[in-house]
Amino acid sequence: MTRAPDTRPRLQTTLTSRLIVIAVMVILGNVGFVALFDASDRGALLLDLTKREVLRLEAAYIAAGGQADALLAAAGPIYSEHPEAYAYVLMNSDGTVTGGQNVELVPADMLRPGPFASDWLAWPNGAGQLPVVATHNIAGSAPPVSVVFFMTSDPADLMGAEVWDEFRGHVWLPLLPIAILLIGGTLLTLRRALRPVAEAAAWARAIEPGQNVSPLDQADAPAEIFDLTDAVQRSFARLDAELNAEQRRAAEAAHALRTPVAVLVARLDELPDDSAFAAVKTDVRALSRMVTQFLSSAGADRLEVSDDQRAELNAVARKTVTDLVPFADVQGAEVDLYPADGPLVVRGSADAIGLALTNLIENAIIHAGGRIEVQVGPGRTISVRDHGPGLPESADGLFEPFHRGKGAARGGAGLGLAIVSRIQRAHGGTVETGPAPGQGVVFRLGYTAG
Repeated sequence: MTRAPDTRPRLQTTLTSRLIVIAVMVILGNVGFVALFDASDRGALLLDLTKREVLRLEAAYIAAGGQADALLAAAGPIYSEHPEAYAYVLMNSDGTVTGGQNVELVPADMLRPGPFASDWLAWPNGAGQLPVVATHNIAGSAPPVSVVFFMTSDPADLMGAEVWDEFRGHVWLPLLPIAILLIGGTLLTLRRALRPVAEAAAWARAIEPGQNVSPLDQADAPAEIFDLTDAVQRSFARLDAELNAEQRRAAEAAHALRTPVAVLVARLDELPDDSAFAAVKTDVRALSRMVTQFLSSAGADRLEVSDDQRAELNAVARKTVTDLVPFADVQGAEVDLYPADGPLVVRGSADAIGLALTNLIENAIIHAGGRIEVQVGPGRTISVRDHGPGLPESADGLFEPFHRGKGAARGGAGLGLAIVSRIQRAHGGTVETGPAPGQGVVFRLGYTAG
């Protein structure tokens, strides 16, 4: 039975997605905390903003070689685009203005000589309120020069840029690597922790009815997973014991019937040819074939093919066809064999492959009759082709036990093709069927190289 695709989310995917959601919530929580903190301390934000700007003007002045005119281009567009909001002034220690932009915006009382021992910042309208003025001594300037920065409003959103820098410095840069490491580490941990579950699922899917269940070694698995797999193993063991008991009872019943049925067939064959006995002989032969199929079915369920078993397909086909010639003669059919040019050695049991081929040939003889062609090759295959009416329109369940198509011949149990399927599955081989060219049906058995 083909396993339908499972569209349910995997446990690892579910846990990973939840972890990502938690990481995103932590990051957003930190962003909100930083935003509230900055909004609640406007003075500190303005202080950081002005310090950043005077240091930027200092770096631009030094890069311009101490030339006030060259600083005009390096100072940035905010001073030319917003002359009503931003201004800077270059001033000597004696209070002489040597350059700047929008100098008239700065109150005259703020452009006076001051102590050059330290920088200073002032809020004329109160702490944390615009306008704001800051001065900074430019390092290494001779004669000493200071830069004065003045801001009355913020149309260029310098405050927003400062908030973004706060986010980047206090949220994104420290938290993103931590989140990535957390998610990556958790993924590896989840993968290792869930590996026993995946191994147990693969082990359970590989179990076939009637096959020996190899124990699953999970000594290092967590206690919960170990308990689960141990319970599954015990369940399979009980089911396997029940299946073996059922197979044994079926085989014993079929074996008990085999001898008396064989004796009955032999005694009927001793009777003279008479139309009165013809139908009885046919029914008894069908009964004998049913008993044989029940025995074969029980054996096919328990069949195990080891890696070192080998079979040669030409030899198997030749022996099988030879054994079935008397049966074909009684049914008025003819079986032709077309062997391959060279030996074809495959991994498998010669007896089991012969049983599968026997069922296909008998099936063709009973349901189609006439000329049956058995061909070895091409490749490691054996094909059985008849010239009968072909498969019915609906061939669903063709290889299921006890399946009998509409109009099937009397005397069958519907086990022949099911036995073929089980034998091929035990060999890791294939069985295919389809219409033959012209008329009839072809069954093809495929095997792996030996």
